[in-house]
Amino acid sequence: MGKIFYKPENAWVGDLIPYYENGIYYAFYLHDPRCRKDEFAEDTTWHLVTTKDFVKLDYQGEAIHPGGKDQPDKNAYTGSVIRDQDGTCYAFFTAYNEDIKYAGKSVQTVMRAVGKDPLHLETDRDFLFKADDEIYESFDWRDPYVFFHEKEQCWWMLLAARRKNAGELRGGCIALCKSADLKNWSYEQPFFEPHMYVTMECPEVFQMGDYWYLVFSTFNDRFVTHYRIADCPEGPWRIPADDVFDTRANYAIKTVSDGKKRFACGWVASKRENRDFGAWEWGGTMIFHEVVQNPVDGTLQMKEIDAYGTFYSQQMKKEFPALWNCRMQKEESVLETDMLGAALYEIPQDAFSIDMEFEILKAHEFGIALHVSDGLETGYFLKMNEKTGQMAWDQWPRSVPGKYQWQIKGDIPYQIETSRRLPEGPVYHVQILREDDICVVYVNDEVALSTRMYDHKGGKAGLYLVQGAAKLTKFEIYY
Repeated sequence: MGKIFYKPENAWVGDLIPYYENGIYYAFYLHDPRCRKDEFAEDTTWHLVTTKDFVKLDYQGEAIHPGGKDQPDKNAYTGSVIRDQDGTCYAFFTAYNEDIKYAGKSVQTVMRAVGKDPLHLETDRDFLFKADDEIYESFDWRDPYVFFHEKEQCWWMLLAARRKNAGELRGGCIALCKSADLKNWSYEQPFFEPHMYVTMECPEVFQMGDYWYLVFSTFNDRFVTHYRIADCPEGPWRIPADDVFDTRANYAIKTVSDGKKRFACGWVASKRENRDFGAWEWGGTMIFHEVVQNPVDGTLQMKEIDAYGTFYSQQMKKEFPALWNCRMQKEESVLETDMLGAALYEIPQDAFSIDMEFEILKAHEFGIALHVSDGLETGYFLKMNEKTGQMAWDQWPRSVPGKYQWQIKGDIPYQIETSRRLPEGPVYHVQILREDDICVVYVNDEVALSTRMYDHKGGKAGLYLVQGAAKLTKFEIYY
């Protein structure tokens, strides 16, 4: 059997640049070989996989050839792909060479590659688009997103940029440039300037139904991808109550549509030394979600794509769950606990899916136990808190045990970077995908929660409760 999630051999997936045409999704991505110890995105350029269903991905090789050591495009970073009115295909991308400096700092510029189709792109070395150093500073000028503005009948380019002479921590903005011919660009006032961020990476604008959406990624308020809603591409932009696509683990998300459905394309970050306690790194493994719109208020929700849901098809024989410190009425499948208790099932090591449904009748605390030992001494716990409307992963132990018994991180009750909105209950439909060290959870076809899990494999999974009762109506395991 193949893999759900794509990672190139001897390299890692950075930012995706998705594009759709004639039934094929083109998943351009930053190919990071990690050729220098403890450094990321060096000797990086665009590579490409194509797909029709987001599971069967065909590697097409290097898509944009980098320049030499003395060229601005020694590294080729994030951008966008379009076709113009004449059918010519363009890829606008960030060019970066740390040895090319302005005022003592390495600068980013925009270059483009041109071709008859997305599979045949050649860099146009006569095109080099720099920041103006008047409205925008020269050092942050990246991730060009180009689209055709119907009302103005010209091309717009959005960029991750910074206002000239603005603050170091809140001067980030999304720059706007305009062009009639995709070659000559004017510098306009910022497209979006919230005075909140260091910078806003990988900007994107799209229309879905009656609403427009602005997508960008940040690393200061949260390390996450945000979205904003408006009634037209000029704004004003509204912040929805749940304004993120996924957890910190799935960064730099951009979207792509076939005209009927829209999909979120990102990467699940690796962790240092391939351990749960390691720091998050740049680059990881390719992942996709389906984006679903609430047509009433325009908010966006994430659900499992169809091909993910059918990837594991062999169902494990269903047994009555092992009960730990609890009781269960077999006929009605009602689980009850006086304190901590759980209903647990044997699960495979690390390649499977779980489809479960339960109704919380009452509970001080509840959630999903995954890869846990018989006595719940070790493993992962998805805490689902109806009081706060949040859910997040916890694990046990929470760190390498210290010298003293009390050194167990009792004041850190969950992994805050995995926190997501908990959909409204009391009935919860949960889908879990596990492959190698990646875990993705979907709740009620509304919320996606991605993370890495390195240290615990196999064991048991199920529903846990603290002083409560729940009806466990479905628990199916596929491999």
